[in-house]
Amino acid sequence: MESPSFVVRLADLERGPRTVTFTLSEAWLTRELSDAQAVPLAPGTATVELMKSGGTVIVRGKADVRLTVPCVVTLDPVPFELKPEIFLELSREPETYGKAPAAKAGAKASKDAAFGAGASKAHAKARGRTERHGRGKDDDELTAEEAATDTYKGEEIVLDGFFREFLLLEIPPYPRRSDLPSAEESLSSRPLAGPPGEAKPLDPRLAPLLGLANRLRGERDKE
Repeated sequence: MESPSFVVRLADLERGPRTVTFTLSEAWLTRELSDAQAVPLAPGTATVELMKSGGTVIVRGKADVRLTVPCVVTLDPVPFELKPEIFLELSREPETYGKAPAAKAGAKASKDAAFGAGASKAHAKARGRTERHGRGKDDDELTAEEAATDTYKGEEIVLDGFFREFLLLEIPPYPRRSDLPSAEESLSSRPLAGPPGEAKPLDPRLAPLLGLANRLRGERDKE
């Protein structure tokens, strides 16, 4: 099992908020984003600010990663620049289970004062946590507060899994080369079938072959 690469000690947050910039190596990106067949173009970065409020840690920041993923049509590499916003409210596990509502209320007040209410728009991007909250795909979407909430263990905040999740959420599920027609355009460009008995229109790509066949047929008739 790989050791975590991005760790912040709780003790380092006792004297106030701390801002940290991590380098996301190409090796780390390749390993963690392998499910999306992503290939990094260069090392990425993740800059986050962490603030401790009681047993809750607020994490806010942004990642910046350039990579390619295969086109779903041609399998050619399609470049993307990912810049996901990161926002988390992490409660200690398992000691704070019985105090989660109070901890969340206190954390939200501290969050609004320290980071501003505009940070909440980043919550909706973390919908990959539905299973952790006991919800299935057919249930209602998580609220912003639920989506941002998670847990940490011990005396360290391990960010590897969270960075991976936010990056995967930014990768399109069906990436396509920008010069390809959309699925709708491809369908609309196809000729419609005519009435029964009517000759089907010739595919333009077969025209040279038809010309060659007619020429050979004409030479054979002369013989």
